[in-house]
Parts: sequence; structure tokens; C-alpha cells
Amino acid sequence: IRVFKHLAEDVTFLLIKNKMLDIQSYEIYLYAVEVIILNGSILLTCLLISILSGELFHMLAFILFFIPLRMLAGGYHCKRSEVCFLCSIGVYGLSIVLVHCAENLYVNIVMQILGILSIIVIIVFSPLINSNHLLEKYQIKRNKKIIYGMIAVDFVLYAVFYKLNLTMASSEIVFIILVALTLLLGTLKNIRNIYRENRLIEERNLK
Repeated sequence: IRVFKHLAEDVTFLLIKNKMLDIQSYEIYLYAVEVIILNGSILLTCLLISILSGELFHMLAFILFFIPLRMLAGGYHCKRSEVCFLCSIGVYGLSIVLVHCAENLYVNIVMQILGILSIIVIIVFSPLINSNHLLEKYQIKRNKKIIYGMIAVDFVLYAVFYKLNLTMASSEIVFIILVALTLLLGTLKNIRNIYRENRLIEERNLK
């Protein structure tokens, strides 16, 4: 069942009916409304999970260290909104369990190495360009500069959290790693798509 799409269709139709949107751009508005509903649902559900688990600082870290980088860097996108919602909530839930069970995760040398490798991945592969994240050349340069600045700020904040022995550092390092993982998955998906397209072209040429 396409829950998010159906909701988006109802909302978009209502807005068009009340002459708040132009029917000629229906498909564009439909996509935008679906994205807003999806992201809003994810944020609200993550907030609810954080309240129930007593991990509101983890939610703050999610907003500060994951969402901005993810938006600018790009990464893997699920084909369906429902799958995206379930995967996002599942990963967020697991990140809370991880941080809750190991509050001093930020002092773990393995996690620190993974964090450094993740930063390298983000610097090298972002911003990722695909059908869900199309960018002009000037946008790519602009996003790269912003990403570099954000990484510098994140590094300073991590040093402060580390110095003050705040568990917020554990949440930060987990979300940086997650950004890098989604970026790598998106890159692999792009490579697979290019390979498939090349194979199709070769097959057509042989015919």
C-alpha cells in the first residue's frame, strides 16, 4: 500500500481544489508534498522514540550531525517512501540502542578510526549526484565548501564533547558513520546503474 503517496495525492488535490496550487504542475507538487510528509513522519517518529527512551540529546545529535550532512552529501535512496520510512526508523532505533548500551562509545579506538574513515569518505564522494539529487556545477562546488565547513565545525564540537566527557560525542560519531554508509551505498547503486545501462547499450548494438 502506497500510504505516503495516497496522503500526498489527497493533500495536493485539496490544495489545487482551493486554488492554492497550479494543476499544471501537479506531478511536481505531488512529489514535494510526499517528501514533506515522509520527512515529517520520520522526524516525529524519531522524536517519539527519543522521548520514550529518554534519549532527547540523541535526537538533537540527529538534527545537528546527520540531517544537514545527509541533505548536502546525498546518498542511497529507497524506491518507495514506505521502505524509506521503515529503514530510517529502524536505523535510528538501532543507533539509540548502540549509544544507550555503550555511552562511552566515543573513546573506543575502533569507532574513532571508523569516524575518521567516514569523514574521508564524505570528503571524497560527496556530493553524490543521482536522479534524486541532481546538481549543477556551481551547486556541486557550493555544497562541497559547505560540507567542508560542516565537517570542521563537527570536528570542533566532537573535541568539546570529548573534553567534557559528554555522551553526545557518541551520538555524533555514530551519525557521521551513518552518513558515510548511505553515501557509499548510493555510490555503489550509481555504479550498478551505469553498468546496467552500458550492458543494455551493448546488447542493442549487437542486435
